[in-house]
Amino acid sequence: MYSFKRTADDMRELARQLGQALADQARGGAIVFRIALWYPDFVTHIFSICTPYTAPSKNFTPLEVIVKSGRLPNFGYQLQLVSGQLENAIQSKEQIRQLLNGLYGGRTATGEPGWDVEHGIYLDRLHRLKDTVLVSKEMLDYYADQYAINGLHGTCGYNKRCF
Repeated sequence: MYSFKRTADDMRELARQLGQALADQARGGAIVFRIALWYPDFVTHIFSICTPYTAPSKNFTPLEVIVKSGRLPNFGYQLQLVSGQLENAIQSKEQIRQLLNGLYGGRTATGEPGWDVEHGIYLDRLHRLKDTVLVSKEMLDYYADQYAINGLHGTCGYNKRCF
């Protein structure tokens, strides 16, 4: 079970054993906040990227409600991750490479992005994206090769279990 508490416990212990600071974004950012709540003597500083602090609540609010209410529209991409749409549409190594290129800032000739936080991946644009300048061709190829082994199931499956 991937609860905030269990994940916070695991991350705190990993950081303790490695003697490292904790930093993360998206769901991981929320976990870092929880570590600070549950282990205040362990955490000295926090910085957050794309994760506002949300106090623990006894009532569960589905991600879809949070996003569509306008409270966190920047988590709209996570709705796409849990929908199964990407797993169905992105299967070949070339499609995976196009996806990664879009995630790392690839844009069309007219400047359209491959993704944004409110929508997610623009599947209809992926084949038209120019190569990103943020990551080398070799690195994109390496990660496309790695993801091609099992597809997007692991990445999307993790989000399905969390949200």
